[in-house]
Amino acid sequence: MTVIRLTSWREVLEGPWALRLRAGATAAWLMRGEAEAVSELDCRFVAGVACQDSASLFEEFQSVLEFPDYFGHNWDAFDECVGDLAWIDADEIALLVLETDRVLRDDRSRWSAFVSALQAGAEQLAAEERTLRVIFQARELPLESEAVLAEFGVAEIAA
Repeated sequence: MTVIRLTSWREVLEGPWALRLRAGATAAWLMRGEAEAVSELDCRFVAGVACQDSASLFEEFQSVLEFPDYFGHNWDAFDECVGDLAWIDADEIALLVLETDRVLRDDRSRWSAFVSALQAGAEQLAAEERTLRVIFQARELPLESEAVLAEFGVAEIAA
């Protein structure tokens, strides 16, 4: 996994589609505090503990990203909504996924589909000149999860 040093949110927004923050949740909260100083940035938190299987992941993301009522609570609908986000009135969106090690803990077979959907969503928004950056926070991840992040080009934030 590529390791990069970032000194500002502007660098996060201009960097790769996703980053891996190898730290406790406090670091992500500090990042959110700094993000509030960037007026054009909409920064949102996803609680990994609330996403232990596909059904709970869909519920958490619907809440955090305010998916429309027609969201179908399945992977196709998830892909569609993450790639749209027209209802969010911001051109720059940061999604901090806290305790990433808990995401899909009970459904690890969907981990690659999850990361792929987020990457595709970031690419779709980029085509519309909008930005979606995902930050995966966890002290440790299972090796297979780390491998998937590396496969999808997620860079690590250097301490």
